[in-house]
Amino acid sequence: MRPYPMRRLRFASACLAMAVAACQAEPPVSAPTPATPSVAVEPAPVPASAGSVSAPSPSPAGRYEATTPAPGTLTLSEAGDGVWHITLRGGAVPDGASTAADCELEARGPLVDGRIAADVVPFEGTLSSVTEADLAREPSTVSIVLNGDVATVTTDYTQCALGADLAGTYTRVATP
Repeated sequence: MRPYPMRRLRFASACLAMAVAACQAEPPVSAPTPATPSVAVEPAPVPASAGSVSAPSPSPAGRYEATTPAPGTLTLSEAGDGVWHITLRGGAVPDGASTAADCELEARGPLVDGRIAADVVPFEGTLSSVTEADLAREPSTVSIVLNGDVATVTTDYTQCALGADLAGTYTRVATP
């Protein structure tokens, strides 16, 4: 029997012990800085209205893409009166000949506090179409939570092929 496995075990144990010790070590204390006399400076007056004005939120309009678990494209465009038009196109996780067909939907809804809650609307798309009768039988919704250039999409839309999923995390790749 060779002694090498025992050496490896001792080496691994020593590395683990050093890593644990490093994590538990106190951070270095910096030397105190000498106090220097300073001239008192009064802060500039702030206008009363400055505190109540908030910066406008950047527009979420643009094209977003998802790559995992399945490829997809989300397009957000302002439809007017605070309503946003949503176009979602996506597919399924690649599975050879069993890969589901691509799917699409269109929806409209307001943007409130970084979230768009939208109803799927009738549309004629390049991949599929949805009529008012389809939506009367089975209404669907889309929810989009916006965080900077990331949009998290959930939907109860069931008119996609089995295995196709439009839900996921999309990242902005273009602005209008």
